[in-house]
Amino acid sequence: MFELLLHGFPVAFALASFWSNTERKLLLLNLGLCIAIGSLLAFEQAWGGVVVITVAGMSTSYRIIKNKLLSPIATYITLITMMVIVLTVNNLTGKTSLIEAMPVLTFMAYRFGELHCKEAGLRVCMIIGSINFTAYGVITQTWGLAITEALFAVSNLWYYMKLRRAMRTSPI
Repeated sequence: MFELLLHGFPVAFALASFWSNTERKLLLLNLGLCIAIGSLLAFEQAWGGVVVITVAGMSTSYRIIKNKLLSPIATYITLITMMVIVLTVNNLTGKTSLIEAMPVLTFMAYRFGELHCKEAGLRVCMIIGSINFTAYGVITQTWGLAITEALFAVSNLWYYMKLRRAMRTSPI
């Protein structure tokens, strides 16, 4: 029953993402997803994923608390530093295959969006990251993760299309 809850909790957050019509709601929801997915990955003993999600949660928290974007240089330095930490943990645990690197790719897309992009760019980065993490969930048979990320990709695509439509119809 506990495992079913761990798989269901992220899916509930993903369903809630269909109501994340603002950047702030999206960031808060992403923080909740980080906690839910981190718990699921810890239960599945996918430690590379746990490290990625933990660092992701800290990055999301920074963006929520500070409510500002980083400069390009600061963004790249932060991303490279975080990536090195995650890859080091993967290396120390012997998880060096392409499959174990997939969470890092998702991590990079999400973090770049959070740290450097406004809402439209953030949603594009989250779509790309969610598609990659969906594939990771399918490969590792972490079905709660796969369903969650697929729903998250769809909801972000929906809101991204709404943003694009609004930009096309607004007067310049």
